Amino acid sequence: MNNSSELDEVDSAILRLLRENARMSYLEMSRKTGISDATIQHRLKRMKERGVIDRFTVMANPVATGYTVTAIMLVQTESEKHDEAKTALSALPEVSEVYSVLGEYDLYMKVWAKSLEELNRFINDQIRAISGIEDLLEIVVVERVKEEAPPI
Repeated sequence: MNNSSELDEVDSAILRLLRENARMSYLEMSRKTGISDATIQHRLKRMKERGVIDRFTVMANPVATGYTVTAIMLVQTESEKHDEAKTALSALPEVSEVYSVLGEYDLYMKVWAKSLEELNRFINDQIRAISGIEDLLEIVVVERVKEEAPPI
């Protein structure tokens, strides 16, 4: 399913409930929506098969896991080493998101650390050591105002 317009209100309602609680039972979803649990089960199977649902996952609380520092980084790469740099950055567990972007910088990424000192070490010892990284702009997040997946 490549076109979001193929999602009807039933599919959207199911996805919204799962976003709130991916462990919600078919019976509970049925009670909340008025849709039979058999229909919910069928719709979920179809959405998984069509690629609407990539995976079921858990979103850990960063404070509870000790990752209290978040930084947004913009990265300039050498043209001929761009792919190598983005692959290396994507492999680092502290990096949760990497996007190729247009403009002065080539990559946008989100990095997690347990302290500012750890973030500084990570930038200097790991990120700057990657072949093809030319320049970084680091922005430390001071407040998470809104952080969630795209709308359904």
